[in-house]
Amino acid sequence: MNNLCKMVNVLEGVSKDRLNVLKTKGISSVMSTVNITTGVADAADSIIEMGTATKTLGLKWCASLALLPLYKEVLAETGADNRMFVRKAERGGFENVHKLFTKLAESGATPEFISIETEIFSSIEGVTLGFEEQTRMINSCINAVKAVCPGCKVILSTKDSADNEKAKKWFNRFQVSGGKPFDIISLSYELSAETFYDLSINMSDLSRRFEAEILVDISAQTNVETADIGLGDLDSAVSIVPLDRGFGVVYSNEELETATLVA
Repeated sequence: MNNLCKMVNVLEGVSKDRLNVLKTKGISSVMSTVNITTGVADAADSIIEMGTATKTLGLKWCASLALLPLYKEVLAETGADNRMFVRKAERGGFENVHKLFTKLAESGATPEFISIETEIFSSIEGVTLGFEEQTRMINSCINAVKAVCPGCKVILSTKDSADNEKAKKWFNRFQVSGGKPFDIISLSYELSAETFYDLSINMSDLSRRFEAEILVDISAQTNVETADIGLGDLDSAVSIVPLDRGFGVVYSNEELETATLVA
């Protein structure tokens, strides 16, 4: 279990002192949300500062790309014209992510990982997107990152941590629709004895089917002390994913105020 990635989800602007405290608790990686908007690269000082502070401490950085702000901008411009929306969203995703990562690279602050949420498209009101269109929009962002940082690992995040059929269907469709290669599947999860077995089955099945590593994200759960499944139980389940594809766990900053990580 010592090889598991211990990642913490923090807000942008968290102090370097706090990051250092988290490191002493056993954290090895830091995730922060990066809001992608038109012109994000022109106002990237705080993003660069986040990446630099993380790397200076010897921690790895995961940039969670929040694409909804950009897509809302595009929708305000195109209205309910599906074809025009997809075209502009695809281009805007590539151009703005590419410019941002170019600036990060120039500052020596590129992340080791990026994360993209797969459920984002259900939050876009006013257009109806087919799965191939959704795939194109995700691909454009992956292409932008890889053009600048070819070694950056891609995490695709889903909320379907205990619903194997739903998660399996999404990743199957993504691959069939020409989805770009990804490295890690992140499963958002809330510690519970009732769903723990389902989570374990899902981790093993998805890792085998898609040859991806598995990350379990419990950062939405601010208090794990009262859960009927402990952090040690979760670590054990992740560590026995077949073929050493259990990657790690994502915690919240708030959780780690009281919780103790298993060494």
